[in-house]
Amino acid sequence: MRMVRTMMLEVLRQDYIRTAWAKGLRHRVIIVRHALKNAMIPVTTLIAAQMVVLIGGSVLIEQIFGLPGLGRHMFHSIMQRDYPMVSSINLVLASAIVFLNLAVDMSYAYLDPRIRYR
Repeated sequence: MRMVRTMMLEVLRQDYIRTAWAKGLRHRVIIVRHALKNAMIPVTTLIAAQMVVLIGGSVLIEQIFGLPGLGRHMFHSIMQRDYPMVSSINLVLASAIVFLNLAVDMSYAYLDPRIRYR
């Protein structure tokens, strides 16, 4: 929330927001359509980075709390020296992170119309 607030304050000082106010647009339209969409770009990047940390921390959390999942399965595979299983779980987790980064990059095009992927 601090990041959203900081980015909103920065975006609200931009010239295009001042122009939107001068055109007479409603407060809600300026905040949601113009300011919030542009302020969400760095926030989206930060959320994606935190999601990567959460995926990586699943091994520790699942082992501590005894939850079933890929993290616990990976821990048991490491303890039993089942290297093919460790490699396959690592591949699944890395693929999830790659697709998460792809989704974040694609969301940039929605949030900022100046960004186009061809």
